[in-house]
Amino acid sequence: MTLPSLPSFLARGLLCLGLALPALSAGAVDIPPTLDKQEQAFVAKATADNSMQIELAKVAGERSTSPQVRELARRIIDDHKALNRKFTAFSVARKAHGQAHGLPSKDVTEDKLRLQRLQGAALDQAFAGMMVAEHQKIIPLYEQAAKDSQDAKLRQLAKEGLPLLREHLRRAQAITAK
Repeated sequence: MTLPSLPSFLARGLLCLGLALPALSAGAVDIPPTLDKQEQAFVAKATADNSMQIELAKVAGERSTSPQVRELARRIIDDHKALNRKFTAFSVARKAHGQAHGLPSKDVTEDKLRLQRLQGAALDQAFAGMMVAEHQKIIPLYEQAAKDSQDAKLRQLAKEGLPLLREHLRRAQAITAK
């Protein structure tokens, strides 16, 4: 058995580790492009909104006595956690996770405290009203990303999220109509 030459051995080892010089590794690894500023802003807003809605839905799910509100809260938690997992996987694949994952605003703390002070129908109406307002703000951003994003996977992710968000909005509006 013949051993490979030292330079050849080192080059292969570095390629395996992803540490090779760009000239050596060109074409060896397909690195997807990072997101542009508008796409980064969308992902940051969408993930921050998901996290905020999850936090508010947890309060409503724990404190509401209405089966309709508790079901909406459960769906929001499940669906928005799933969306955040998809956004995280997408951002990592695009090497944009440090650039694109948003944090909920300070308003979520105030809204959460407000919900925690309420009970019964007042809690239900406040939560549903918050969900109507938030979904009315975020749905147009998803629609724009689904239409205008240069990244095909981000367009698809936005398109997949729209039916869930529209259903949440419809359910929240039904609760506020009572």
